[in-house]
Amino acid sequence: MCPMHLLPIISYLSQYTIIMRVMLLASMLWCVLAADKPHVLLVFADDFGWANVGLHTHDDEVVTPNIDAYAAQGIELDRHYAYKFCSPSRSSLQSGRLPVNVNVENASPTVSNPADPVGGYAGIPVNMTTLAWKMRQAGYRAHMTGKWDAGMATPMHTPIGRGYESWLGYFHHANDYWTEKLPFQSTGTVDVCGNAFVDLWLNNGPALGMNGTVYEEELFTNNTLNIIRQHDPKEPLFLFHAFHLMHTPLQVPQSYLDQFPFIHGSPNQRKPYAAMVKYMDDALGLIVGILKDKAMWDNLLMIFVSDNGGPIYYPGGGNNYPLKGGKMSDWEGGVRVNAFISGGYVPKELQGTKSESYVHVADWYPTLCKLVGVDYYDEAAAKAGLHQVDGVPVLDHFFKKNATVPRTMIHLSDQALIQGEWKVLVGQQVMTGWQGPYYPNATGLQPLYNKDSPVDDWKHECGTGCLYNIIEDPNETNNLALTNGNKLQELTSKLADLNKGNYNPNRGQGDPRACQQAIKYGGFYGPWIDL
Repeated sequence: MCPMHLLPIISYLSQYTIIMRVMLLASMLWCVLAADKPHVLLVFADDFGWANVGLHTHDDEVVTPNIDAYAAQGIELDRHYAYKFCSPSRSSLQSGRLPVNVNVENASPTVSNPADPVGGYAGIPVNMTTLAWKMRQAGYRAHMTGKWDAGMATPMHTPIGRGYESWLGYFHHANDYWTEKLPFQSTGTVDVCGNAFVDLWLNNGPALGMNGTVYEEELFTNNTLNIIRQHDPKEPLFLFHAFHLMHTPLQVPQSYLDQFPFIHGSPNQRKPYAAMVKYMDDALGLIVGILKDKAMWDNLLMIFVSDNGGPIYYPGGGNNYPLKGGKMSDWEGGVRVNAFISGGYVPKELQGTKSESYVHVADWYPTLCKLVGVDYYDEAAAKAGLHQVDGVPVLDHFFKKNATVPRTMIHLSDQALIQGEWKVLVGQQVMTGWQGPYYPNATGLQPLYNKDSPVDDWKHECGTGCLYNIIEDPNETNNLALTNGNKLQELTSKLADLNKGNYNPNRGQGDPRACQQAIKYGGFYGPWIDL
């Protein structure tokens, strides 16, 4: 609400100069505009399997009462797509570009390519304007908690450099939930520093004294709760909470493991994964609870999305049944993700509905820009010759204000394209297979993700094209390439043409200077260029 003392002042404007009149009217206008803008809570889950949420199963191993309730009070987004793995999806979300036009690499944040000062780093090119800056332009307070995975090389690559006022989280694909170090089990790779340092950052510096104190998700949840506690509800809030859960390593407090005594046997990933899902559901419940306590929920839009499908390879524990495949593949199980919108801002007559329209993670950038009244055109990117925002606003369609379907095509990757009801995949696809209602289980071995391994029998060669009607055949069981040659040719040609404009710069190699700077930070990863 506007300060009441402004109202009587307006009636005595004759005592003031023209400048004062303009300032007072501008203040009144800002108050009115701010009051009309909803708070925005953007929640990103990590490696959340399609069958690991109550929306898609009634399995007693899946305990997500809060998520299920929020989805039931909002609009379920049944055809929401993302990239097939972490960093590209996060880069897409923050930049508003399809991953093929911003980042398709899970590069270590310690890499650099001195020959390319724009794109020669992990994550988002520095010349792209990110979502938080747009929200702040609209008068929002912008805060973030959790996984970043969209760049670290310079201060401008960090969440603070990207527009967030505060951030507690980590830069890499994952870290240890208890120590915040980088065991091999967290990322499956070894960086130029030998994974030797701690990855936990607070605003503009290492989170000294915070690492190794509690379970990381408890640290993150408390940080988000404190942000909400300290926030003035009269100011519009943009809050991005990016869970580490359910990415490896599969670690969770014993009290949560104890809630699933009926899951036993080999392999043992299913039990900790189920417990991690329950922990995430509880944490989200606490976050929504405090928003309701502060009377912010009734004027809030919550967007919940996963960054990719569940990992079905060892040592992951995700399950995408009945969809085909999983993380690291372009099959539906890898790119069609759990998603919904909720909160009091969703019209009551639409609460409890489901949308079958296509939406991509890139679409939230222009959607939120339109919602808060700022132009999503990126002038800085245009000057640098980079791709413009290619997400599309979707909220008016979901709210039934616009019957036109905003998105009919999704350029998923350089190997996959959706157009209308058709989906084409080319080349080799990993994670090719279906899981059962209970997975992983003892009926067979999980694949070991290694795209170069000659013994991975979960690979499938699509060659010049596999073709599916994903509306009639959402589980991709019937390859129509042989019977629909014209459609196959049309889509493979379209994919090849689109691929000509892909943005995939040389991100460089591991930079030893990152390790030297980590030592100066007291043993913490962080920016090392342009300090």
